[in-house]
Amino acid sequence: MVSLTAGVLTVRYSKFRDRLSHTIGIIHGETLFPLLESIEGTEQEPWPASPPMQQMVEESFSPGASPVLLGVGLSGNGHWSTAIETQRDQLLKFDIACKNSKSSSWFGSEYRVLAAAQSGADGSVWMSLDPIQCETRIEISVPIGQLQFFVLEQKIRFSPLSDPSDILTHRWCYEIRLLTGH
Repeated sequence: MVSLTAGVLTVRYSKFRDRLSHTIGIIHGETLFPLLESIEGTEQEPWPASPPMQQMVEESFSPGASPVLLGVGLSGNGHWSTAIETQRDQLLKFDIACKNSKSSSWFGSEYRVLAAAQSGADGSVWMSLDPIQCETRIEISVPIGQLQFFVLEQKIRFSPLSDPSDILTHRWCYEIRLLTGH
């Protein structure tokens, strides 16, 4: 298992078949309260629901700097990379890219929503979690790309703005920010 923590906000990667799945949540004591869980594909899918990360390492680029998670993966038609960093003690920033060798109808990152969620007026998504008798609010925003929130399916999807049928490197970034709580 590989993880990165910003205060009580954390992302944990663990082995799932031929790739790594991940969960984003809040840590209280020794317990992880999950907010989002990646939806993974299979080795037969050329365009899985989430980037098929097969390797993930923790790096620090200078003494005293916050660690960064770097990941790479390969699916039938794409080479994937990700960098996850903390900013301050309350933010996880995901920066993902896919270089595709064939046209696709869609690719991006999909998550199951595991806590109460609602859409903000600006297109962001707010989540709240009250497992330990205190209000914890999370804001999810997208500085590069787009966000879709499917209320009935309790699913969030992040994707690039570029046309997935174009053969090039596509990029999307999203941020998970802790606003109040502990």
